[in-house]
Amino acid sequence: MPGDTGVTSITDARSGRRKLPRAVREAQMLEVAEEAFAARGFHATSVDAIAEGAGITKPMVYAYFGSKEGLYLACMERGRRRLFEAVDAAAAEGASPDEQLWRGIVAFFTFVSDQRASWIVLFGEATPHGGPFADEALRLRQQIARLVSQLLGEAATAEGVGPGRLGAIEPLAHALVGAAESLASWWLDHPEESREWVSLRLMNLVWIGFGDLVRGESWTPPA
Repeated sequence: MPGDTGVTSITDARSGRRKLPRAVREAQMLEVAEEAFAARGFHATSVDAIAEGAGITKPMVYAYFGSKEGLYLACMERGRRRLFEAVDAAAAEGASPDEQLWRGIVAFFTFVSDQRASWIVLFGEATPHGGPFADEALRLRQQIARLVSQLLGEAATAEGVGPGRLGAIEPLAHALVGAAESLASWWLDHPEESREWVSLRLMNLVWIGFGDLVRGESWTPPA
């Protein structure tokens, strides 16, 4: 038996050496690469191990993605797409703004739980160190913040309050995104708590405070 490479072999890719459609082959490589990057990190994962796990040759990985960095970015894009699909699927037409936000939060933590490898690739050890990975992670956070800004703006309008009265909504949205990301990282170290438990904590932190802002209540520093 070969040694443990930290990746999962896809036996179908090995059997018969048949030629698979490009989209199928690419999906197989991404599946193996995502699990490997999540388990071992970008630097400790070799292209050789990924190629072996996918039942292909190393040059084929480079032919599809150009480099190990290109492969990691492709995994990030795959995870980004899955995250937004999950949030979009949770949206309920005609639901109140608070219910929309609640559904989005639950969908977010469901993604973290069910697609853990994707989450780690998106916000794991490779993304804080600059370069294309950090740029891609920043782009994702900005996209999520824009979505949250829209939900908060709709909530304010539903309460009869113009967004201008609250100040800029965008920084509030970024604060929510940061809180969600931090809470998700904490949750992965505390799996005894349920998805509903962490979702409710974040919802109360955001919605109760935001509701006070809508009602014109805010804390002011002492003179």
